[in-house]
Amino acid sequence: MLKAIFYILSFITVASAIYTVTCRNLARAVFVFFTTLFCLAGIYVFAFADFIAITQIMVYVGGIVILMLFGIMLSNRNVFAVLTDPKAETKLFPINVIGGILLSLVVLAGLLSIVWLANVGQLSWIKQNTLENISYVGGENSAHVLGVNFMTTYLLPFEAISVYLLAVLIGAAYLARRKRVR
Repeated sequence: MLKAIFYILSFITVASAIYTVTCRNLARAVFVFFTTLFCLAGIYVFAFADFIAITQIMVYVGGIVILMLFGIMLSNRNVFAVLTDPKAETKLFPINVIGGILLSLVVLAGLLSIVWLANVGQLSWIKQNTLENISYVGGENSAHVLGVNFMTTYLLPFEAISVYLLAVLIGAAYLARRKRVR
């Protein structure tokens, strides 16, 4: 069951990352990028990196994606008219996408060769932990402990930041929609 969830998260992460890179609609690309980062946080949970998963959600999913949306809202609409044109989505493979796919395949081949040459399964500390049946049980870095700390000890700073980000969002929406008088 866990293996299936991991493979589903991995597939969604890779598929949404590819769609983010190839999508010509900038607003849609940012929302799909949100999915990529959120699924990546799920993969971090499978790697027992609870703190990094929570940080991924709070900083990248919560902050960077909102920052990108602010950039789209506050930018000159004429500059991004080509990127948000829904008719531009119908092109199957423009020449720059083919170059990007080839470059991605070269990087993927390089990464796979590094993993193959590293021979991770033969590392002494991994073999020793496997033979002794030692596994990570999740002590003080578990998501439960971090969640309790975020909702008790650090509740006021997170609430203050959320109110601040809401005010910034409202201000950015006001500035983006305001009609200029000439």
